[in-house]
Amino acid sequence: MLSRPAVFLAGTLLFGVPAIAQDLVVEQQVERVIVIEDEEGGVEMELLPADEVKPGEQLFYSVTYSNPGEAPAKDVVLTLPVPEDVSLLEQSAVAEYDQASVDFSLDGGETYIPRDKLISETGLDEIDPVRVTMPDAITHMRWTFNREIGPKDSGKIFFAGVLKEGGPTIRP
Repeated sequence: MLSRPAVFLAGTLLFGVPAIAQDLVVEQQVERVIVIEDEEGGVEMELLPADEVKPGEQLFYSVTYSNPGEAPAKDVVLTLPVPEDVSLLEQSAVAEYDQASVDFSLDGGETYIPRDKLISETGLDEIDPVRVTMPDAITHMRWTFNREIGPKDSGKIFFAGVLKEGGPTIRP
C-alpha cells in the first residue's frame, strides 16, 4: 500500500559521501500530471499539486539541488529510491542540461548499472539477451554528476512514474 509520504517524498534521497560533506541542499517535489487536449487537437501537459493521486495517474518527481557554500561540490552522487507502488516511466530519469549520468538498480540499491546494460535473466541466448523492459523492476536511481556544482549554483534532476493499478487513491 502506498502511503502519502512515499508519494510525496519518493523515498529517502541519499547523498554520496562527498556530497554530505559538502552541504548540498536538496528539495523534493511531486506533482500530478494532467494531459489536456486544446481546441486544435494538440496535447498539453499540466503539472498540478499531488493532493489526490489515483491508480494509473502519472506523477512527476523533481529534486532541486543547490550549493550554498563557498567551495565547489565535487564528485556529487544523488540516489533516489522508486516508491514501491510507482512504476518508473521509461527514459524519464534525467538531469537538467545533462549534467549527470543516471544508473539504475534492480536489487534495492546494492548495485547500479546503466539502463542500456540492464538485461533479463530470462534471455534466450547469451549473444542477444532480452532487455529488461518492465520498469517495475527498477528499485533505485543514481545520478552521478559529470561536473562540479559551483558555489551558489543549483539545478534539477527529474523522473516520472505512474501510480500502479490496484494501488490506493491517495488524498491529503
